[in-house]
Amino acid sequence: MAAAKPDLTRFAAQPGPAGAVRLGYAGLLPFVFAALYLCYAALQASQPSFVEPIARAAAIYGAAILSFLGGVRWGVAMAGRQRGMREFALSVLPSLLGWGAALLPPVAAMVVLAGGFLMQAGWDQRAAVKGSLPLWYATLWRRLSVVVTVALLVSAAGLLLGRAA
Repeated sequence: MAAAKPDLTRFAAQPGPAGAVRLGYAGLLPFVFAALYLCYAALQASQPSFVEPIARAAAIYGAAILSFLGGVRWGVAMAGRQRGMREFALSVLPSLLGWGAALLPPVAAMVVLAGGFLMQAGWDQRAAVKGSLPLWYATLWRRLSVVVTVALLVSAAGLLLGRAA
């Protein structure tokens, strides 16, 4: 007997546990701060001294968060909702992508991470539709991933604009 599919009309109405939602939004702060600072720095006549460390910190933070999201999928596989070698193998890809991105120059790292976050978001949305992830998680992560992706791309643009100035 096939498992019942989740009611997608309630997809956006799933608020999730308040603590998880607050922590999720708080996790956006380093991404948003980096984007704002790097754009501010790009508009200055001379490069402020913290550009490189903040750019590198943003890339490393992005790699850590992407790894965390892969860990969520590892947990789903361990819980038996999608048990199989394929699920375990796929769950380590975000960590590997994040690690590889952290080794790149900051602009390239941010672009690679933005792509990784978009792929992870798509994977998580599909998993929620299949019922292996809670709808509230997919709803929250969809919102967070938009901000993360935009912030990473704005950070990369700020770095590029700062170099052109």
